[in-house]
Amino acid sequence: MKDKKPKKENPDQPKEEIVPEADCPKCAEYIAGWKRAIADYENLKKQTAEDKKSFSDYAHEQLLNDLLPAVDQFETALKFLPDISQLPDPHKKQIENWLIGIKAVNQLWEQSFNEIGLIKIPTDCEFDPNLHTAISQESDPEQPDGAILRTVQTGYKLKTKVLRPAKVVVNSIT
Repeated sequence: MKDKKPKKENPDQPKEEIVPEADCPKCAEYIAGWKRAIADYENLKKQTAEDKKSFSDYAHEQLLNDLLPAVDQFETALKFLPDISQLPDPHKKQIENWLIGIKAVNQLWEQSFNEIGLIKIPTDCEFDPNLHTAISQESDPEQPDGAILRTVQTGYKLKTKVLRPAKVVVNSIT
């Protein structure tokens, strides 16, 4: 059996004294302060973790805001694709291939946006001031009051945050 060597005392470390609570009137105050400090530290760690998650979720917000006008122009171009039914076959095939490529690019944009959480704001619903901006009112007796009649500009959300509200024309029956 090995002999246990006594620990050498470090002269730089203060000796711990165990003081009974009765002898230390401030002990309860010190312990309460220590517990508050621990709770504050835990809260700080939680807040820091939330801030990191929020930052990573919305880090590309400015880049997306800068890209949205280009996306709008691309969507406008897609609305005005040429009618190629009257073209001769050799030209028709070239334009068909070009159109397939344009539509594929659009699908890639949409897929990328979905992966990062960029979502188009729906406009096939009733007007919601949190998601839509009414730029005009029209009257259509066949539609309910407050229904969205037309979308002028697509709106987008990044996860749960509205990046740009949809600009719409709203039905107003008066």
